[in-house]
Amino acid sequence: MFKGLVFFVKQGWKYDKCYILWRVLYQFVNSMIPVIAALAPRYIIDELMGEARPQMLMLYVGVPAGYTLIAGGLSVFFSMDGFTRRCRVAAEFDSELHRRLARADLEQLENPDFLDMQEKAKKFLNSDWHGFGYLLDSALNIVGQVFTLAGVAAIIATLDVRVVLIFLVLTGIGTLAEGRAKEQAAKLTEQISADQRGWMYYAGLFENFNCGKEIRLNAMGDWLLKRERAFFTRVNDNLKQQNDGYIRSGLIGSGCTFLQQCAAYAWLILRTMQGGISVGSFTMYMSAVTTFASALRTVLDNLTEIRVYDRFYDRLDEYLSVPARLRGDDDGRNEDISAREGGKKRILPEGEHVIEFRNVGFRYPGSDTWALRDVSLTLNPGMKLAVVGENGAGKTTFVKLLTRLYDPTEGEIRMDGIPIQEYDYDSYMSAFSAVFQDYRLFSFSLEENVTLARPAEEGKVEGVLRRVGFGEKLDSLPGGIHTAVYKNFDETGFEPSGGEGQRIALARALYKDAPIVVLDEPTAALDPRAEFELYQHFNELTEGKTAVYISHRLSSTRFCDEIAVFAGGRIVERGTHEELVERKGAYAELFEMQAQFYT
Repeated sequence: MFKGLVFFVKQGWKYDKCYILWRVLYQFVNSMIPVIAALAPRYIIDELMGEARPQMLMLYVGVPAGYTLIAGGLSVFFSMDGFTRRCRVAAEFDSELHRRLARADLEQLENPDFLDMQEKAKKFLNSDWHGFGYLLDSALNIVGQVFTLAGVAAIIATLDVRVVLIFLVLTGIGTLAEGRAKEQAAKLTEQISADQRGWMYYAGLFENFNCGKEIRLNAMGDWLLKRERAFFTRVNDNLKQQNDGYIRSGLIGSGCTFLQQCAAYAWLILRTMQGGISVGSFTMYMSAVTTFASALRTVLDNLTEIRVYDRFYDRLDEYLSVPARLRGDDDGRNEDISAREGGKKRILPEGEHVIEFRNVGFRYPGSDTWALRDVSLTLNPGMKLAVVGENGAGKTTFVKLLTRLYDPTEGEIRMDGIPIQEYDYDSYMSAFSAVFQDYRLFSFSLEENVTLARPAEEGKVEGVLRRVGFGEKLDSLPGGIHTAVYKNFDETGFEPSGGEGQRIALARALYKDAPIVVLDEPTAALDPRAEFELYQHFNELTEGKTAVYISHRLSSTRFCDEIAVFAGGRIVERGTHEELVERKGAYAELFEMQAQFYT
């Protein structure tokens, strides 16, 4: 119980202690206003019906008014400053979640269960109902209402403590009904989260320009609408169930409030008619019982909500606990990863490296099919290796294992004779520059797209862009390397073509200047002339480096020292271009098939 509350109080205290203190002070100052508002009318009314002394009337009016004025000013300060601090605390923790996502294993980003956990965690943190600040505010609101309850309960008890007990029972019944509705709503929210992700996906397809051509050419509109509608219907049905539950609980709560008001008025009128209390006391007690009922309901409501939202905290905790095994983080709690790894993980030395695959096999999570099986080869320093094969042969999987986006299911990969798992993850990754076929450019400047968080060296960015054939385009840009890529944030930005984007990605790999270069179909978006020019400069671009080159175009393999032919997840042939052509095996067959299209 209240695990989520304890967690977030700790987070709030960790990032900004004043946030917690400010909110407590805000609640305390405000909590006394209802107590004073219940007491003041009694003395004012009784004084008016008695001697009506001006100095006493000024005292009875001035003290409450003065406190309200001061409390109002303090509340504004505590509220506004507290809101700013809450936003900062929430942003700090949101950054922690982004850090967690950035460090998660790549396989998690392809796992629907992980994505659902992420969606539920985000809902808990950022939604209007159960966001980061809401849970803390609910808890602190209880503190303020308890102060109010103590004050008005003391007033009521001076007349009859049984009234307090009656209000406790009636308020408890209404709150219990509402709590059950919220429990049901919490269960439904989990299903809504999954269906909403599907709904948003299909809705996004209609707004995606890149999908527009396929939708129109294949008359997919009605078909997609049907799928979108199915997700929307499920979301809508679950929302209706939530609303029905809230309506029922609201009716029960309203009924209990009605009984409270009737009982309070009947009891107080009777006591007044019997001469047991004055008119001023009647006003005081009526205000006190009303305030008591409201404060008690607020306390019970907030307690119920905090308890209900513990369900969402469990999802957040589950999300935070997903292991990042590639980084040596077995429980997902990455705050102290670097400390735990200190002295345990090797730092990869600079310079050349030997990489060895030893009987490596791999299956993607949730799959029974081997993507790679029994792969063994050695990459020596300066070696140029071409990896070829038909689609699905295992080429891309091989590269993912080489760059440690995944770890092998069986066998092992060694660098300089040491299993790669013994190296610090980031240190190992620093040895690779890569251009993947599905590269991504960002809405940054051209310079930042090349450097990617690395310091910009004067002249180097422009130099690598010109080396990959981007010079003519660069000269036409109004801001040179400082021109924005895309127009998301700058209307003067440019939209790179496929070939231009691929050149930028190549320049990015050269700029990193890692000892091992991986090129996954680097010429896929280039025209034949540009492709030929890149092949001509291949050795120059990878001079002094180990290079792994993946291509469907076998003519490019002539530039490499060795060719590894993949089929069915295995290496079926190895050798130079001339050796493999002469061998008349799988490579020769593929080469001959492609050659026919160019003759």
